Parts: sequence; structure tokens; C-alpha cells
Amino acid sequence: MSSPLKKYLLKLYYWPVNSPEKTNSLQKIIRDTEWAAVAPFIKKGKFLDVGCGAGYSLKLAQEAGNEVYGVDPDPGAHGVGRDGSGFVIKQVSVQQGFAEKLPFPDNMFDTVYSSHVLEHVKSTDESLSEMRRVLKPDGILILGMPTADMARVNFWSSLFFTSHFRFVNFFFSRFIKTAPVSFAELFVPRSHSYEGKSVFTDMRAYKVSVWQKQVARFFHIRQVLLPAYYPFPEYKQWFRFRKNYRKSSSVFFICSKN
Repeated sequence: MSSPLKKYLLKLYYWPVNSPEKTNSLQKIIRDTEWAAVAPFIKKGKFLDVGCGAGYSLKLAQEAGNEVYGVDPDPGAHGVGRDGSGFVIKQVSVQQGFAEKLPFPDNMFDTVYSSHVLEHVKSTDESLSEMRRVLKPDGILILGMPTADMARVNFWSSLFFTSHFRFVNFFFSRFIKTAPVSFAELFVPRSHSYEGKSVFTDMRAYKVSVWQKQVARFFHIRQVLLPAYYPFPEYKQWFRFRKNYRKSSSVFFICSKN
């Protein structure tokens, strides 16, 4: 295959995918909008981000005058604004760990924050129990998760933008050494969270009412926020970002122990 033809085909193959810079820019808009919605509820003091990634929320919390701590299974590996070392900010207490077993003493934090993490944990109950344990009696939990609206966006985005990826992987995985996909995945994308399941599972599991019941078993929910409706930042933007819309891609619960 000639070099110009190969270059053209690769460009065609990756046309729906945004550059890392564009993806980060769009992701920052999303996280800034969600942060603006929850920031008034943060109780100043010791702040823990469960699933802190590269520390973008820690940076925002630190700038607001909080003493910040983070925990993540793979610190610095994901999130907005990574620099060469993986972290947005330096000299903060970030530990490797999991939501199901937080490496902190009881009643330590004024605010516990966790955004787009609970859908990935092995045990929702253990994670919520641990967040409750490390939260002060008068502290605030801010908990954000994807919604069924986001799952539907995932479904349509996958059909529009990644069907040809799955087609190539299904028919040519032996030749190009890509991960194989099943025949069903040609038409129905995988779940964002649940191994061996489809995006239809997410549409049921991510309902606001389902999340609310799970959280309410451990915390008193003081307020439910639906900040914005947005497409996936990794792909071409096929609808406009909308704040305070009738749909929302994420839900945030403002909670207390009692």
C-alpha cells in the first residue's frame, strides 16, 4: 500500500476521534461546569477526592482554601490536565488505594468528593460505607455518577463513531492484532461499567432513581443536582453542550450522615 493512500485511509479511519488536546479541552468544560454546581456545598477544611485521577478537582479544592487529599487505584493516569508526570498539582497527599478500603482514619474529612467513580467500583456498598466512615459527623459527601441519559449518548456515539472500529476488529483481528469483539458488539456496544454486559445494562443501572436508592441506604440526600447534558469529549461533538437542561449526563448527590 502506498504511503499517501495509507495516510488517507488512517485519516478516514480516525476521523471521529478528537485529538488529545481537544478531548482535554472539552473534558475541562465538563468538569468545570460540574464543579461550579457543587462548589457552594463544599465544607471548607479537609477535602478528600476518592478517585482523584490527575488531581484536577484537588487543584480546584486547594485553590478554594482546603487541605486536600486524594486516593486512586492508579494515581495520575487519567483526568483533566495531566502534565508530563501525570499530575495537575504537586505536593499534595495522594495515595494509591480503592474506594472499598480507604487508607484514612475514621471521621477525618469535612468534605468527601467522588466524581464518576462509583460506577467502576467492585462494591458500591463497601465504597459508600467507607466514604461514610472517613467523613466527619457534620461533614458533606458530594457524589457524582453518570445517568441513563449518558448511557444513551454512549449508545448513539458508538453507533455513529466507532462501528467501523468494531467491524475491523471483528473481521481482521487475526491480521492486525487488535482485541476481538463478539458478533453482538457489532450492533450493541459494551457496557461502560459492567464486564460482559451491554450499554443497555447501563441505561437501567444509571437511572437517577437507582443511584438515589443506593446512596440513601448510607446517607441523607440533601439535594440532587443535574448540571449538564453533553456528548463524549473523545469524539466529534454531534450536539451542543447544555447547562441546566431537562436532561443531564451526570447526577450529583449532596449528602450528609444524618
